[in-house]
Amino acid sequence: MQTRKQNKILKKKINPWKWAFIVLLALILATGAFIWLKVTMPSNDQIQIQKSATQLIKAQQTADIDVSMNKEQLNAAINYYLAKKEKKGIKYRFLLDKSAILMGTTKILGKDVSFTLYTQPKLDKEGNIMLKAKSVAIGSLNAPPSFILGYIKGNYDLGQGVRINTKKETITLDLNKIVEKQGLTVKGQELDLNKDKFLFKVSIPLE
Repeated sequence: MQTRKQNKILKKKINPWKWAFIVLLALILATGAFIWLKVTMPSNDQIQIQKSATQLIKAQQTADIDVSMNKEQLNAAINYYLAKKEKKGIKYRFLLDKSAILMGTTKILGKDVSFTLYTQPKLDKEGNIMLKAKSVAIGSLNAPPSFILGYIKGNYDLGQGVRINTKKETITLDLNKIVEKQGLTVKGQELDLNKDKFLFKVSIPLE
């Protein structure tokens, strides 16, 4: 009799439904934790892709874009820069035709005097546009190119984007200083007046 009573008491204490619920809950929690771990943990392929992307970004600090322009577009861009740097008493206009022509008007002894500088454009080693002076007309008078270049350089500030070398009789358009955008660099790739093709590479920093 005593043994039967003890078994009944033991069965009441054990309560199989309670333990079954606990085991089921544990299985659900373990399964949920396993799924969460799998979701948050990248696969081997994803790890390799991420490493490759990181290495690529480190190796390539910039994204390069090729920009193609024609004479009209390049004229507009250069004239926009010259207009921003224009000072009272002198006006510049740039024209690309069979050659590159810089036209200007200045005051000499209180009178407006026009000049026209004919140049041959090419790209220098840095990819900037270099204008090699060929001839100059001041009014109807022909003059040495070095004369008008020296006059412009000595009397007017065209900004850091334009460099004048009177000895070599050249005007260099520094594209990076003309653009003046954060981190952007511009380099000329092709300059062909006959084909009306002007190709530039624009580098955009990735960081």
